[in-house]
Amino acid sequence: MQTKKTIFPSNLHAHTFYCDGKNNAEDYILTAIEKGFTSVGLSGHSFTAFDTEPCMTEQGTQEYLKELKELKEKYKNKMQVYIGIEADFYTGYNKETDKEMGLDFRIGSVHYVKDREKEEYYCVDNTPEILKYGIKNYANEDERVFIEAYFDNIVEMVHTQKPDIIGHLDLVRKFNKDLKYFDENADWYKKKVEYVLDEIAKTDAIIEINTGGMSRGWTQTPYPSISILERILAKNIPITISSDAHETKNIDFYFEESLEIARRIGFKSVKILDGGEFKDFKI
Repeated sequence: MQTKKTIFPSNLHAHTFYCDGKNNAEDYILTAIEKGFTSVGLSGHSFTAFDTEPCMTEQGTQEYLKELKELKEKYKNKMQVYIGIEADFYTGYNKETDKEMGLDFRIGSVHYVKDREKEEYYCVDNTPEILKYGIKNYANEDERVFIEAYFDNIVEMVHTQKPDIIGHLDLVRKFNKDLKYFDENADWYKKKVEYVLDEIAKTDAIIEINTGGMSRGWTQTPYPSISILERILAKNIPITISSDAHETKNIDFYFEESLEIARRIGFKSVKILDGGEFKDFKI
């Protein structure tokens, strides 16, 4: 008899009107209640002075935190609501700022590589043209140097900023269909990823299976890739599942399929935020 699949009943990666999302925080909470979730978290993009378009403003961040505290109280008898933020590496948030802001969790993500000589930041997930521009100007068209710099930012982030969750680990492949910009099968790339995972394994960080690239039509599989997930399992690094939702309809996008991927690789559980703690959700 085939065992019925269990849908993962939580999402901690969601964006609202305060940054580049299409719905407000309460819409996500109501959607989570409707779907029978255990918990839901919001994670607005942290303010970055050099790229304000997709991020919360400084004032907006304060308004966001205030509203989430009110919503957490309002729905406390119906849904576990958690206050989070997706902090870009260059924002520099850490455990102390988490306490000051009253965060329940923080997703740490790398979206940019800073130029080595001037105050310019190359975004890896805005457009293919900007990625190409970054590879050309940062590394004189040496894609390996640029990609390794991205992964070095992740290593520094996990050790100095200590996020609870690492967002979309291999985001650099967002525009890399047909290996257009770099070879994900190259030895240098595999060795770099192995090094990054070894460093993550020294921490308590959780890696998310992120389905956002799929829901917005950029990738055909979640972040990170299957081969990286296999190495994550081998190193006993915990995982969770997030949709990186920018609208409520994607709050659990590709969750069932992601659970099946995790099972097939060999994971026995994924982390869920429940009762204020990250706990194992058996799959």
